Amino acid sequence: MAESEAEPSEQPFNVLAVDLGVRHLVAGVVGPDGEVGVRDRVVPPSRQPWVALTRLVDRVLAATPPEARPAVCGVTGPGPVLADIGEFRSVAVHGWEGVPLRRLMAEATGLPTVLSSTGHAHAIANAPDRGSVIGVYLGDQVDGGIVRDGRLVAGANGHLGAFGHLLVDPDGAVCPCGSPGCLDLYAGAVSLESQFGREVSRVPEATIDRAGIMLARACASLAAMLDIHRIVIGGPVVTALGRRLTDALSVELDQRSRLVHLEELHIRAVRQHVLVGAASVARHRVASGGIDPVPAMSPS
Repeated sequence: MAESEAEPSEQPFNVLAVDLGVRHLVAGVVGPDGEVGVRDRVVPPSRQPWVALTRLVDRVLAATPPEARPAVCGVTGPGPVLADIGEFRSVAVHGWEGVPLRRLMAEATGLPTVLSSTGHAHAIANAPDRGSVIGVYLGDQVDGGIVRDGRLVAGANGHLGAFGHLLVDPDGAVCPCGSPGCLDLYAGAVSLESQFGREVSRVPEATIDRAGIMLARACASLAAMLDIHRIVIGGPVVTALGRRLTDALSVELDQRSRLVHLEELHIRAVRQHVLVGAASVARHRVASGGIDPVPAMSPS
């Protein structure tokens, strides 16, 4: 499986971070400490999302002081990401098919630009220095990524981490992917909201418990297969469902992690702005020598 290595960056720099979602386009400037500064968001239009995105980014950059100008740009969204041509090909977020987003963003901003799935970005953002982690992101869809010994494990085509399509319930409903019982049906925001016609934060408590159970099944399977004992879950669904979700996960996990090599399994829930992940991807690429940041402006 393909891997890319990250080394600490020598000079601190700011990142223009962008995330494309089913229900939002969000952009902001993220500092070296992970703090999100100037930021803005809009609801994606049904047509010409690229026009809306450029206007959004222009507003963010116009509001950013000269001394805080970003040096690179990181863009995340639901995968798959076609890294070789710089495009997203998501089945969930429409309007970006055939749009050479990496090239267009670089031309519009003057910044070297990196594209990544939201799940990969979440894993990178929460990986310990030179350590290993499984990142599970509960957003519009369930996504994820794996970092092993400080390296992102990308897979043969760069798509590794589609944890939303792990089988967690053989008798479950059929997922849009064509298979029954995928994790995304139980823990993805779009799936949950479509089932109940309400926001994720207002789904029934029994549904939250079920989401925790299914998430525990997926996490136990991932840890057993990959021999990585640190899992970080995050995303808006984790924030919305809160303690009840993690409590249900913990109870089920006790039943699912009795193998000897899972005794040290640790799962942590984080509340983290999605732009932190996008910024982490850009820093990861700079650190590995994949791109060079734009030099900082000299003080006048």
